[in-house]
Amino acid sequence: MARSCGIRIGPRRFELVVLDGSPKRHKISAYYAGEFTAEETTAYLSGDVSKVAEVLKEAAATHRVPRENISAILPADHAAYRRITLPFADRDKIDKVIKFEVENELPQFDIEDVVVDYHVMSENEQGAELLVSAVPKDCVGRAIEALEKAGLEPLEAELESSAMVNSALAADISHIDDAQLLVHVGEHSTCVAVVAGAELREMRVIHIGAMSHLGAELAAVAAEDTKSEAADGEAAADQEADASTAPDALDPIEMNRRIDQAIKRIRREIGRTISAARTAQPIEAIYACGMELPGLIGSTVLDVPVYVLDCFEEDSGQPSEGSGQLVAAYGGAFRQLGGGVMTPSLRKEELSYSGAWERLEFPVAFAALMLTTFLGMVNIVQIRKIDALNYTGILQYLRNVNAFIVGSDASRGPAILNPVPKDLVVRAKVYEQEVEFGGDVQEPLDELETIEQMINKKVLDLKREVGDIQEVPLPPSAFTAMTCVLGVMNGNDDWRPSLRALKADYVKKNKDLPEHTKIRLDATFFSDSVPEASNDITAFDAALREQPWCLEVEQATLTPTEGDTGLNFRGKVILVDPSKLFSSRAD
Repeated sequence: MARSCGIRIGPRRFELVVLDGSPKRHKISAYYAGEFTAEETTAYLSGDVSKVAEVLKEAAATHRVPRENISAILPADHAAYRRITLPFADRDKIDKVIKFEVENELPQFDIEDVVVDYHVMSENEQGAELLVSAVPKDCVGRAIEALEKAGLEPLEAELESSAMVNSALAADISHIDDAQLLVHVGEHSTCVAVVAGAELREMRVIHIGAMSHLGAELAAVAAEDTKSEAADGEAAADQEADASTAPDALDPIEMNRRIDQAIKRIRREIGRTISAARTAQPIEAIYACGMELPGLIGSTVLDVPVYVLDCFEEDSGQPSEGSGQLVAAYGGAFRQLGGGVMTPSLRKEELSYSGAWERLEFPVAFAALMLTTFLGMVNIVQIRKIDALNYTGILQYLRNVNAFIVGSDASRGPAILNPVPKDLVVRAKVYEQEVEFGGDVQEPLDELETIEQMINKKVLDLKREVGDIQEVPLPPSAFTAMTCVLGVMNGNDDWRPSLRALKADYVKKNKDLPEHTKIRLDATFFSDSVPEASNDITAFDAALREQPWCLEVEQATLTPTEGDTGLNFRGKVILVDPSKLFSSRAD
């Protein structure tokens, strides 16, 4: 049975959901929602993920979270969404140009410091309409690092907005003839998605959340940490003054006032989204999830009722209360099982370089280890075979060969060589007795090869001495040159040549040309008309010049035949180097 886990890790809270089963039929086997302390949050936001990793590790061990098939869900605090249109729909092309196309739409970011992902909203032959999301790389890297230190390597990462949409569309609350507004309330931001006709139409982020009023608490903790690290008394006094001015201990009235302001602003922004939504169907309902806001569920915004986003099947293992906070984590786990409409990939840039190798690392290492073991065994077997061959067979054969060629053993008769070369005698004496191979003394198998080379060299020297081998090069063959020219003339079935005379002369090498053969050709090219015959002769000259052995083709005077049925030429000179014919064949 397949298992997957979705972990949403925010600045102040985290939730995890473990699913067992398939996309169509699954059950929640474990879930948990936890909260980080102010000190842990401050350290996490400053780049120190060790404390957060310890909390995640403890929660994973308690709830038996699987170590693979994990999805990381990130908050949309610093995310941005844009809609763009491209004149093509090919995914490979989109991946190559998406950053360049959206760069002008994101002036608040350096395009090299963000991860850009997209969702295809519609496509046709004219192009594609995309919903593009951009997230700073440090936000993604911080969450991934915290999970990795906790021993939870995420296979993929996505924003809580896309996880919410996947959960809602899987719950069958959106149909072809209606529209809804999906809201996920986070700690410091709120994601809003417009769904119409069971398709995503719009997405935005509101930069205020259910815990935005606690920013003063984080400021106080950060000031306290800085104060403890101050080196002198004056700096410590300054930090103490800053900490005292931070409203870390708000009275209940002020706390309620800030919470009420946050709720009013979120409701106001939701209303603006409803008013600006461009959908064919009217928005009939608002489904909220994430952290609970007092007075939001059960109320109305612009006469649109607000409900809890319940994406869980009945008796599937979900909690009886507070299931809305698990929607994003559930969406990530559901996608890892193979479900979901949106398929975001915030790790694609990283995994495109390292992911493939990480997945192949163990099988490649195992294959390399097995190959090394196999080659080592083969090497040992071959060395033993060669040793046995050297000492039991070849050594004795080598001594017999030496005795036969150089007469090393006088009892076996005279040597076949007369006179015997001294260098062979010196080499043969070494192997007449038991010797230790190594250094200047070769093993018998190598010695046989050396002796063979020495004998072949002496045979070659003797052939040169008696004149059996002539190193004087022969002149170019006139017959070969004429055959080359006639072969070209006979190579086109459309030509109708008639050979009148053919003569070949040898020409010595000069400063411009190597030694070659000079061909003089008399011929007639017949055709239906003189222009056609002229075209055939021109094509014949061009075919000659294309040959590697042709040095030069001279023009000849053309005269028409009787009845204008062709053209004659006399003394056409063709310079041929037959040596290039053989070199081109060798190539």
